[in-house]
Amino acid sequence: MVTHISFIRLLMVGAMLIPTSVISQEKSDEAADSFLSVSSPVAMPFFTSMTEVSAENGRLIYSENCAVCHGLFGRGDGPRVSSFGEYQYIPDLSDGYIIEGRDEEIIEEISEGLNRLEPPLIIMPQFKYILARSDIESVLEYLKILPEVAPPLIE
Repeated sequence: MVTHISFIRLLMVGAMLIPTSVISQEKSDEAADSFLSVSSPVAMPFFTSMTEVSAENGRLIYSENCAVCHGLFGRGDGPRVSSFGEYQYIPDLSDGYIIEGRDEEIIEEISEGLNRLEPPLIIMPQFKYILARSDIESVLEYLKILPEVAPPLIE
């Protein structure tokens, strides 16, 4: 009986922690003072990063979230690669051409993930519910300097 009550309390506390997202969207310039509030059943990110945007913060975030697939130096040689099929594509991020001039596109790809072919091919998970926008921007800053900090390949 005590276990049953504890479980119910746990469920109630959990339900209280789920945010009821309210999206406020600014209307056109004529009605800049008013907002449209819509209740959303979809969980929305509600966190902000406590760190500033920097390549150093990006390095830490990258090593915790990205290196498992992309590898420590972005060469697509992370430990998870051994479980991918031969058609799985992971770009070499240490070659600057992948990142150059694509800031917003890279931020979008990190945030929304990639699924360009039928699963399980070319899939990258969404990070918008894991990382704050400023964290994703920090990863981008790190990716920009990655070609400079990655050691040369030994052939």
